[in-house]
Amino acid sequence: MLSACSFDNSLHQPLPSTSTRATPLSFGLHVTPDPDDNPIDPPERFSGFHAATDFEISEGELEGDVPVYAICKGKVRFSGFSHGYGGLVVHTCKIGGTTVTVLYGHLSLTGLPKEGQTVRAGDTLGLLADAKSYESDQNRKHLHLGIHKGKEMDLRGYVQTEEELQNYIDPQSLLHKALIDLPIDSPGETPYWETEEE
Repeated sequence: MLSACSFDNSLHQPLPSTSTRATPLSFGLHVTPDPDDNPIDPPERFSGFHAATDFEISEGELEGDVPVYAICKGKVRFSGFSHGYGGLVVHTCKIGGTTVTVLYGHLSLTGLPKEGQTVRAGDTLGLLADAKSYESDQNRKHLHLGIHKGKEMDLRGYVQTEEELQNYIDPQSLLHKALIDLPIDSPGETPYWETEEE
């Protein structure tokens, strides 16, 4: 595991080996279901500016368990199934003195924390859901990590204007500041969906 350093509170990586993961669907990227406007293969069904970072898995993790960790300490506000995500956990915390809600999408529904429970940075929230399953809402196996400013729980993964992105924090930039070994411009490992035909 990467060691966390202080950034007004101790942040933790959301997945094992966060620094090596590909993030082709990054924060603020505008996408549509058209393959020419989307880095995912096949493209997702959503349109808009991505209000999160998607951390991909490697081909070797496709069949195995991939744990998801809380990046900060806070109370769970939502835990269960949500359309667009499948298994979803949302909790509040303070990052750099700012109250935020952190969203972890595409988790297996088994073993999620209960609403009202307090989680600490580094606590295991659950496992990534299997690809193309009910628990991933028929999506690929990956972690959608969103950070919304304020106490309001906003479950949108995409927004329709660039101005709306100001209500969110870029997870990759934030983790780069907090986790010493996380290079923000690293291309990362090849996502499993790019290696299937090799």
